[in-house]
Amino acid sequence: MSRIVVENEADWLRVREGVCRAMNQVMEVRLASLPGGRDGEAAKRVRNEVEGRIAKIQEETFRLARANLRVNGHNYEDFVEATEPFDEVLDRKIKALDVEKVGWDSTIADRRKKTPGLINRLEDNLEQRRTAAEWLPDDEVEDDKTNKVGDPPKPPRHKETIQTFKTAVTNLSELAITVPSQLARAQRAQAVREEISSMPS
Repeated sequence: MSRIVVENEADWLRVREGVCRAMNQVMEVRLASLPGGRDGEAAKRVRNEVEGRIAKIQEETFRLARANLRVNGHNYEDFVEATEPFDEVLDRKIKALDVEKVGWDSTIADRRKKTPGLINRLEDNLEQRRTAAEWLPDDEVEDDKTNKVGDPPKPPRHKETIQTFKTAVTNLSELAITVPSQLARAQRAQAVREEISSMPS
């Protein structure tokens, strides 16, 4: 028979408190139905005995419940409040951080392998375009829509080459920003895991 899982002992104690409160309320209703009401002589004569019996019923009920509970990763009958038990919730968080760290490590390692090659190919491509066109892109050239007298004509595919250059610069900037931030996030996850693991048990 599977046990009822409770995250921590405080939750179980709240359940116990609620059960005791409900049983005491029923007792008071029954006592109030006696002649003279809950404060009458009849109620006073039996109150102590009724309260004692209810207390025994509560004690026996909770004793039987212990064998059906699992609190914070432990069978409740083995749970010792004086010692800090294995924290099932914390363990799940640590495992989740581990999985996230492995994922980021893999992503960063993959990008470290691919990024240099992408940059080299991009640089080669730009150099080939520059050599073929025999010009260096300049923002002033783009803004100047008309050729001055004596200026050489603009090379073929002038606008396309400028746009390619700008896109390449943008991609390189994004790579320079993204890779360090992802590495920092993975390092933070590792630091949190190490801090949690070093907590006294």
